Amino acid sequence: MEKKKVKYFQSALQEIRIEIVGGVEKLQNNGKNDEVEHMPDISDDAARAYDRKLQGDLEEQEWNKLKQVEAALEKVENGEYGICDQCEKKIPEARLKIIPYTEFCTHCLSEIEKKSSLDDQETENTKEP
Repeated sequence: MEKKKVKYFQSALQEIRIEIVGGVEKLQNNGKNDEVEHMPDISDDAARAYDRKLQGDLEEQEWNKLKQVEAALEKVENGEYGICDQCEKKIPEARLKIIPYTEFCTHCLSEIEKKSSLDDQETENTKEP
């Protein structure tokens, strides 16, 4: 990949990283502010618990995305950016523009998802009633 394009993707990855880190910090600060507020009844407590659970799930998703962004930035540094982790072929630039932190080409991702789906089905079929 051309150096100019690599720099473009590196910049995009760094922007995503900044957004994630800033977003997680906001969520953490909002959670601290919510804990300080007085909760007058049990339904409010339930709503607050649900909000915390949702917030935790979002933080986990963002954490996973951050790890992918960090790995992609490391690949930029190592000259390996834009290479599929599975088949080691070039990931199309169109895919990288959509998801600059992607680890797999569309073909390999499709195969991984098929395998995962089959594994999930086998697990469901082997569970006892």
